[in-house]
Amino acid sequence: MSIKTYNLSQKYGDQYILRDINIEVFPGQVLGIIGPNGSGKSSLVKIIAGDFSSTDGHVEYENIPLKEYSLLEKARYRSVVSQEQNIMFDFTVREVIEMGILGGYGFSYNSEVWKNFKIVVKTLGIDKYSNRSIRTLSGGELKRVHLARALIQIWQRTDYIKSKYIFLDEPTSNLDIGQELSFLNFIKGEVDRGLGAVIIFHDLNLAAHFSDKILVLSEGKILDFGVPYEILTPSLVQKAYGLKVSVTKRPFRLSYF
Repeated sequence: MSIKTYNLSQKYGDQYILRDINIEVFPGQVLGIIGPNGSGKSSLVKIIAGDFSSTDGHVEYENIPLKEYSLLEKARYRSVVSQEQNIMFDFTVREVIEMGILGGYGFSYNSEVWKNFKIVVKTLGIDKYSNRSIRTLSGGELKRVHLARALIQIWQRTDYIKSKYIFLDEPTSNLDIGQELSFLNFIKGEVDRGLGAVIIFHDLNLAAHFSDKILVLSEGKILDFGVPYEILTPSLVQKAYGLKVSVTKRPFRLSYF
């Protein structure tokens, strides 16, 4: 199931924050989105995920307009981890993660759900405090809990993995480097099985390493879109960020100076 956008534009007041975005996202790939602050990255992800409506244009999932999907249907096809995750009540870690199960399939639990539950919480390093209150967690711990919730929502039935997507807005902020790489490698492993992932990256080197394609936004417009090693040139980074960089091809790495 591919996802396509058609001339997406988003306007707040008299100002466009996104203009004429045309892209296609495929299962089995990571689409990395990069760009300076205020370039429209988060707004684009929210629109593609169906959390916001665009001012102009539209999104299609498998050639069907996204607006025709119910909330439950969207929850079964995609999960979202945004930058802000606010839960007002004193839930335990386990209860928050179980919200992903309810969001995706109501009360139709099965053995595969709990198998995936154990894998997810162990991979993210939260298995030892699953009964703690979320109010006692650090920012990084809380981020991992919400990542687990999103993962379990779409991984309840692995035979459907090829028709699902996860949208992640800078998901590894507040994680240490070991947890960061562990999580991204975990996502990449599921992508290799057919999951589609759309990830906003802050770190350009991580974006280049983990993305199959990269979308570069600047002032709400597409600056470039393609294979990381082909489009991430010193001139592009200079144009997007105003930074001077050098590029090493093997292994690929951007160095700042």
